[in-house]
Amino acid sequence: RETVNPFYVKVPGIVQKAMDKFAGLTGRQYQLFQYEGAPDAERVVIVMGSAAETTQQTVDYLVEQGEKVGVLKVRLVRPFSIEHFTAALPSTVKVLGVLDRTKEPGGMGEPMYQDVLTALMESGHTSIRVIGGRYGLSSKEFTPSMVKAVFDEMKKPAPKNHFTVGIVDDVTFTSLEVDPSFSIESPKTVRCLFYGLGSDGTVGANKNSIKIIGEDTPNSAQGYFVYDSKKSGATTVSHLRFGPTEIHQPYLIESATFIAV
Repeated sequence: RETVNPFYVKVPGIVQKAMDKFAGLTGRQYQLFQYEGAPDAERVVIVMGSAAETTQQTVDYLVEQGEKVGVLKVRLVRPFSIEHFTAALPSTVKVLGVLDRTKEPGGMGEPMYQDVLTALMESGHTSIRVIGGRYGLSSKEFTPSMVKAVFDEMKKPAPKNHFTVGIVDDVTFTSLEVDPSFSIESPKTVRCLFYGLGSDGTVGANKNSIKIIGEDTPNSAQGYFVYDSKKSGATTVSHLRFGPTEIHQPYLIESATFIAV
């Protein structure tokens, strides 16, 4: 198995080269580990996938409020490049919060949390405190209020490690307290909820509506539709957002400006 080592060592450079080529063609630059946030951030969340977009939007909001926070978006988790990881971290960081969307029963921590600990130890960055947590368990949404709960926990003198956010753990009490009233939604964005019954035409009508808004008006538009496998006769919920600014909310509407039943 050791014979494959040279190939794995080359992978990060090859992937970054491909990302750079993609940037030249599209103008969108990606990094193996991409930092967004305050240049002097003291608290940084490490996350990947769609949760990274939610975290970045929350970070942008908190930075505007004067918070020294940031997010490190992971785009290549295997092989984990210690060189690229440490280069992307701001030199001012004091606490890292690593978020995994998995639970490893019996383990000392989740996969990315352990990778980050190893990377910091092997690179000599031993003064940075690291806490790990889980999100999205039981297919729960990951919202800005949950991101803020993580940043608030990281601010404490003795932050909780191996926490979970988004569910209420009333057995081992690992969950973080979330403020459901916290929102970063733009007041310019119209947020609509349409409740219907399967096969009544509500979902189809709303798909057509959001398509028309997105294609025939200057507004950005987003639609997400919730229904179960039975569909006919079951409850359906259409989540529609549209407005003059770009929409970066990969989560369901929590506070609507318009509701129809």
